[in-house]
Amino acid sequence: MKLPRLRYNPYRDAYDEKFMSTLGDRYERNTRWSRMRLENVQELVDPKAGDKVLDLGCAAGSIAHFLSTFGCEAVGTDYSPEAIEEARRRFPEMTFEQADCVDLPFEANTFDKVVAADLTEHLDQPTLDGMFSECFRVLRPGGTLSIHTPNPRHMIERLKEKEFVLGQNPTHIGLRTREDLEQQLESAGFVIDWSEWRPSFIPAFRAFELVAGRASELFRYRICLRAAKPA
Repeated sequence: MKLPRLRYNPYRDAYDEKFMSTLGDRYERNTRWSRMRLENVQELVDPKAGDKVLDLGCAAGSIAHFLSTFGCEAVGTDYSPEAIEEARRRFPEMTFEQADCVDLPFEANTFDKVVAADLTEHLDQPTLDGMFSECFRVLRPGGTLSIHTPNPRHMIERLKEKEFVLGQNPTHIGLRTREDLEQQLESAGFVIDWSEWRPSFIPAFRAFELVAGRASELFRYRICLRAAKPA
């Protein structure tokens, strides 16, 4: 007799008001997952006072708000009206705009930096191509685009792919390797400025990944890429 698979799957088919509220609460509670994400984004973006930064796929506004604490003029956009409503509710002093990442409502050469944290895995290829094109347009010469995304070769993502123990996130329709993302960024006119990986947020596993990840993609939890628009 074939035994049923044990499978844990907390993911949603769509991101509603409850999800956005929960995401914002994680930021306010400073959870391990949130700290990992913010540390990675800070290293990627290298925020400086006076930088004008665009947060794509801003959700509840956490990344944009975090970057504003460094003195950045941060603006957030998201395709979801629920996300923009939640972000504006939490951070009424900041600017959040509902917008498609392939058709941004900003003039060319507007931003010093753009960040897409945990966004590209939700995009099909034509949308990602359009996003890269728009990022190139709205960035000033010398400006950077930072990408933070799951590594499809990590053991957790491979378990999800096989629907074994862990279920796949149905909204992750565009998981891509670091090499694929680098190639696509270069095709869009960018120059790769920084390309790294970072471990997970689980303390014991994180310590192991820091060592094992040097030798194997199985233990490289997040892809961290920064690309520059030529000056």
